[in-house]
Parts: sequence; structure tokens; C-alpha cells
Amino acid sequence: MIVATSNVAVAAGITATPDSSLQDINVIADGDYSSVFTDALSGQVVIDMAFQAPLDIGYIALGGTNIARKTSIKIETSISLTGTPAVEIINDTLGSSESSVMMYKIDATAIKHVSITVTGVGSISIAEIAMGDYYEIPRGEQAGFQRPWSVPNIKARSSVGLDSSPVNLSYESRTLRTSISVPNNIMADFDSGWYEFIRFAANNTFYVLEDGNKFHSYAGFNAVPAMTAAHSQTRTLGVSAVSFNAFAKSTEALF
Repeated sequence: MIVATSNVAVAAGITATPDSSLQDINVIADGDYSSVFTDALSGQVVIDMAFQAPLDIGYIALGGTNIARKTSIKIETSISLTGTPAVEIINDTLGSSESSVMMYKIDATAIKHVSITVTGVGSISIAEIAMGDYYEIPRGEQAGFQRPWSVPNIKARSSVGLDSSPVNLSYESRTLRTSISVPNNIMADFDSGWYEFIRFAANNTFYVLEDGNKFHSYAGFNAVPAMTAAHSQTRTLGVSAVSFNAFAKSTEALF
């Protein structure tokens, strides 16, 4: 399991080809889902993100998006803005999925340009593209960990008729909340690992990838880190935890 500890997308110069007449592409780097980039997708759209200084990029996440229901996605990187051939790091077939969040672990170094190409038809929507460093949770998630991507983001409401049958059935989205616990956190790496994560998570939207499946990911927000407690057996370990709201799927994809 990896968790985002930074987001450098805010420093990128961003363009979309073809450009959208509906929304400015730069809203995908504003840090939340309050604005959504939308465009008509006829064949493909290419999103280019350019950086003035070379950066190491460990992950790329796309949030609040319907890209999972398009045909394919390709991600390329290059070490300069012009004149250097791009390196294809992701070429992924998509299809039907309820996921509104996708995250890839890429481990690219000294990058100045990222290109994301989405192919398909219909409208495309993206609330955020994030990229940056990550922290790998020691020993992964613990027993009993609740996986936000494993349930539909929906709950039903209905009235009951005279014969006790459901009437006036309606659906609404729901807020999911989960937590990450590390009962044996390695204190030697605390400042450069766990603390960097909770400091970023406390005031940013962050992303979590549980394994190699891009859809086993979600956005976290409203994080509340707990104070790390002393371990019962050794001072080289600590007991750490953070709770947060999670978003993985949209009700829009269910209907």
C-alpha cells in the first residue's frame, strides 16, 4: 500500500488537445473536486503537463473522473520539454468500471514533461490530476482494514406501503470513512515517512493505492492523524493511525 505525500501538479503548465470550450484545463490542479474539467471526447484527448525543473514522480492519480469507462489511457514522460523522445510508462486498456479514482505507481526520475492520452467516445470529466512522492505503509494494511473501493458509493431511501412493500424508492450518495493503522511503525523512518504522509494528508486531498490494480485506489480527505503511541515491547517501534473520509466511486456510474 502506498499513500501520496506530495502533489507537484500545481506547479505544472497544463494544456489539453483539443482544448475544451466548457472548462479551463487548469482546474484539474486546484487541489480538490470543486471544479471539473469536461470536454467532448471524439477519438482522443491529450493532456500535457510541463515542469520548469526536473522532478521525481512516484505516482500519478486521476480523481473525480469517468476515464475508467473510456477505451484506454496512455501515460508518457520525458526529461525535457522538447527534443527528447517520450518514454511510454503506462498503456492501459480500460472499459466498464464504476471507479472514479485511478492511481498508478510509476517511479519516474528527473521528469519535466508528462503526457496523458485518453481514447474513447462521449464526454470526459476530470476533477483532479495529482502526482508526486509517496510513502509505502510498513507491512501494508492491517487485518480488518475497510477498503473504500470495495463498495458502491450509494444508499437507498424508501417509504413503506400499507402492505410493507417499498415505495418511493430513491438513491443518494454516502460518505465513506476509514482509517489506516500501523501498530508496528518503524520509528527510525518516522520523520521522513509517516510524518510526511500525515502532514500532507492533514490539509490536502491525497491518494491511496492498495496494490497493483489501478482501481484499488481512492482519494482521502478530512484526515485526522492520531498521536503515535509508544510500543508496548520496544521503543524502536510506534503505534500510529490516521482516519479520513474516502472517495472511490461515483453514484453517476451506477445509473
